[in-house]
Amino acid sequence: MTALNPTLVLGTFSLQGYEVQTLMLIRSLRKFGGEMADLPVWIFTPEGKGFDKNTQTLLTELGVDCHSFAIDDPLLRFPFAAKAVASAAAEELALQEGVDLLAWHDRTGMFRHAPTAFYLPEDKSFAFRSTDIANIGAPFGESLPPFWGDICEHFGLSADDLPPITSVIDQVKLHLYVNAGLLVARPEKGIFRAWATNLGETYALPEFKAYYQVDQAYAIFMHQAALTAAVVQKTTTEERLILPDTYLFSVDNFFDYSEDLRPASLDEIVTGRFHDFFSLEDWESLITVSDDLMDWFKEQLKEGDYWPG
Repeated sequence: MTALNPTLVLGTFSLQGYEVQTLMLIRSLRKFGGEMADLPVWIFTPEGKGFDKNTQTLLTELGVDCHSFAIDDPLLRFPFAAKAVASAAAEELALQEGVDLLAWHDRTGMFRHAPTAFYLPEDKSFAFRSTDIANIGAPFGESLPPFWGDICEHFGLSADDLPPITSVIDQVKLHLYVNAGLLVARPEKGIFRAWATNLGETYALPEFKAYYQVDQAYAIFMHQAALTAAVVQKTTTEERLILPDTYLFSVDNFFDYSEDLRPASLDEIVTGRFHDFFSLEDWESLITVSDDLMDWFKEQLKEGDYWPG
C-alpha cells in the first residue's frame, strides 16, 4: 500500500474450455513463485461464460478470485478483443480496491520464478515486453506504413510518438509496438481502459477492415496497435519500462532465440508463454528443461488437452 510495500495483483482473461491453460498458469505461480507464490490473482471471464462448479472449486482452493465482465458479441468474436475489455474491468476493480500495481499476463503461460520485476520503480508507470517478431510492426527509420499511418491519424499521434524498439526473436528495429502478452501498470493511469476504448472504436471501422481483407494478420494484431496507442496516450517515454528477456519467454521458439538471449534451460526463465507448443507431437524435444519441470508439465496435461478440441 506504500511505495515501500505496494499492493500487486495478477490478472488474466479466460473462459469456459480453457481450464487446463488457466490452471497451469495459476498452479505454476503457486508452486514456483517463491516469495510471490501467494500473490493475489483475479480471473475475468465474459458474462455467461464462466467456469463450471468443479473448476471454480479448484480455483478457489488456489486462492483465485473470479469476476465476470460485459462485452458485446461482435467484439467478443474479434481476435483478442476480450482480453482488452477484461483488462479494463480489472483496472477499474483495482482502482476501487486501492491496488497499486496490476500485472496482466496471458493465461497461456507459466511462472518459473518469482516475477519481482512486477514491482515497478517509483518513476515507472508501465512495463511490457517487445513483440517476439516484427509481424505488422512499422520499421524504424522509414516512413510509416499505411496501416500505422491510419492508426496515428485516428488517434492524433505521429511517428515521433513511437520511439524505437527491437523485436525479440528476429531483432528488427521497429517503431514502438507493445506486446499484449504481459503488462504491468499503475491503475490510475487508465492504460487498460484506454486500450479497450481504442479497440472498441476502431476494430470495425471500414478503413481498418480493408487491411484485414488484405492480410488477416492486421485483424490478429489490431489489439496490439490499439494498446500501443493507449500507452502513448497515457504515459511518457520516461514512465515506460521494458521487462527483462526472461519475462514472457516464447517457449515455442526456444531454439529460435539468439544464443545470447536463449537460456541454457527453460528453468532459468521467470515467465513464459505457449502458443501451439503442447499441440506438437514432439514438444518434449523442442526445449531444454529439467526433469522436474518436464514431469510437472506432463502432470498438468493429464487433466486434458492444453488447447480445447
